[in-house]
Amino acid sequence: MTSSTPSAPTVRPGWSRPAFWGLAVVGASMLALFEWLQMRSMVPPEIRTAYRVWQWISWLLWVPVVAVASPLVRRMISARARPVVVLLTLLGGFLGTLVYWSAARAALSRFTGPPSVRKMPASRVFLAHFRGIIMPGVNYLAIVGILGTIELRRRLRREALGAARLEADLARAELDQMRVQLQPQLLEDTLRTTAAFVRSGASTQAVQLLARLSDVLRLTLATLGQERVALRQEVEFVEAYLGLQQIRNPGRLRSRVDIPAEALTAEVPSLALFQLAELPATPWEGALELSATIADDRLRIRLHQLAAAQPGVEVTEAADRLVRLRQRLEQLYHGDHVLQVRHENAGLLCTLDIPLIHLESAELFPAGGLLAAAR
Repeated sequence: MTSSTPSAPTVRPGWSRPAFWGLAVVGASMLALFEWLQMRSMVPPEIRTAYRVWQWISWLLWVPVVAVASPLVRRMISARARPVVVLLTLLGGFLGTLVYWSAARAALSRFTGPPSVRKMPASRVFLAHFRGIIMPGVNYLAIVGILGTIELRRRLRREALGAARLEADLARAELDQMRVQLQPQLLEDTLRTTAAFVRSGASTQAVQLLARLSDVLRLTLATLGQERVALRQEVEFVEAYLGLQQIRNPGRLRSRVDIPAEALTAEVPSLALFQLAELPATPWEGALELSATIADDRLRIRLHQLAAAQPGVEVTEAADRLVRLRQRLEQLYHGDHVLQVRHENAGLLCTLDIPLIHLESAELFPAGGLLAAAR
């Protein structure tokens, strides 16, 4: 009798049924060949052909077991069957396999195999194989274990993919919520300031303010549902918001944006620059410097706010926002990024280093007038 443990073939998603059966037959044939090379010297030359056929067909008998066990194992793992159900199913499957294997070997012994086995009655051969449960038991457990491992890995991959999709949906929902929350307060403040300009006769400033508000709303709507946008779009949004603040509070905010042309199509997390610009305790005051460089297939963004905040003071008011931003960066780049936030020169310095990936859609959003300009 055979004594080695068969290896169940891996059935990958998308494989056709003929490919599965072909792989199973090839695997069984390889195991039969391996066992034959081990036992060849112990078999008399006159019965080697019959014994070789006996071994090969005996290993092929396990191919239907793999085919029957595969959907059962898949169903149990997919349904998260209880341990009692799994145990009863395994025991029932083993008894059925043992009866099938013993009967098939008994029938096979009528045509090939060792002469001593062929001379025995088929019933005795059946009982002998049925009582020798160790070898078929080991083979059966090996098949079930390998199939179970394969199916469990598939389920874990599906769950991981589902969790990743859920995280992506939640991140997009958070971004959209941030945009929606930004608009009411922005509209209220801008319209109040516009009314004040109109009452004071400053109609030019009122028109400029409404134009900038229109830019902010347009860019907000253009990026709804997007986790990554071109740096050009992100800079346009920041500079449109800067323009609002500069018109509302003349002289309180200076800005300098220096972005090379080759970096404008690089992708960045949506609203990341806006979130960094809002980190100081008194954002949109003092001076804001925004620059970007490209080196070694990396995009490095530098945002420095020189505000009235005292150096060394922690950014406690924006800690939650910074944590969420770090989580989103981890989700998007899986550790292949660096975000540093520290106080420097009486202001807050933020640097973001991410992989350089260009987006063709960035050409749809022409650059605004603040790029590479000093104010």
